Amino acid sequence: MSGAEQRLLEVAGRMTSRDRWMFAMLHEHRVLTSHQLTRLAFDGDRMARMRLATLHRLQTVDRMRPYYGQGRGTGPYHYMLGPVGAAILAAGRGQSAADLGYRRDKLHAWVSSPRLGHLVGVNAVFTAWVYASRTRPDNEGLTVWWSERRAAALWRQWIRPDGYGTWQAGQRRLDFFVEFDTGTESLSQIVRKIPGYTRLAASSGLTSPVLIWLPSAYRERELRARLAATPAGVVLVTAAPAPLTAPTTAADPPDLAPARQVWLPLHTTTRTDLDGLTTRYGTPIRTRPPADNPDPHDHHNNHDETDPAPTPRPPTPQFGPRSPLGPA
Repeated sequence: MSGAEQRLLEVAGRMTSRDRWMFAMLHEHRVLTSHQLTRLAFDGDRMARMRLATLHRLQTVDRMRPYYGQGRGTGPYHYMLGPVGAAILAAGRGQSAADLGYRRDKLHAWVSSPRLGHLVGVNAVFTAWVYASRTRPDNEGLTVWWSERRAAALWRQWIRPDGYGTWQAGQRRLDFFVEFDTGTESLSQIVRKIPGYTRLAASSGLTSPVLIWLPSAYRERELRARLAATPAGVVLVTAAPAPLTAPTTAADPPDLAPARQVWLPLHTTTRTDLDGLTTRYGTPIRTRPPADNPDPHDHHNNHDETDPAPTPRPPTPQFGPRSPLGPA
């Protein structure tokens, strides 16, 4: 056994179930900020900082701080899957890092990509839902979170959503798509995406709402006016940070807004949260979700079981001997 293989075994043996879960999440969603990882997997900032620093030192994760320009400084640490983390994740699936599709150079390119803000924004919306779900039973709250890449691989014939998720409340589930608007493209471009969702709904026989997050209440009003003039054939739901018609308090953290009562279906006047959307538009849990096979005549939509989407919530902590690598 080579020295590199021995070191990999030593590091892998000291990784917790939560560490391995974070590797899978970073592989699925490419880039997560330090704040997002804290919301997703930890109970406090200090513990998160210490563990992430340890994982970075061991090269299981990489991190960078993007520079925003003169007078704006740098952003928080942005974390990506590191080479040792990729090797550990791949080994757990009986693969090599190459089989996993891991490319360290491509991940690093994301931090300087113009699309970084969009990616981090999409992940922030889902992070808010994961955080709101962490105190719920395993079969409630956000139970599925797919990246744009995974969703596009399955539905590219019709759509390329920014994410796909499933929310469960009681005995009902809501399968939905997410479109995240940064305000840099025209509203007409957003409107032009909707017919694809209509065609998918017609093909699958299942109508999954499209949740559209916008950067401001003004832009949300403008988009709703345009959408109202065009019959969609699918349920369209919009939201924006601090909409005037949504209840909020000064103590509410702004990054958790997507989990509050900010979602307003088209042609309605009352905002609600995902529980409310599930009650209104969800289906009994026994119903087949659209991810199972959106087109029964298309045999190219089979899932690759060697690359499963990670569950959105971290595993339950298991307390054992104190790790010599630092807080777990």
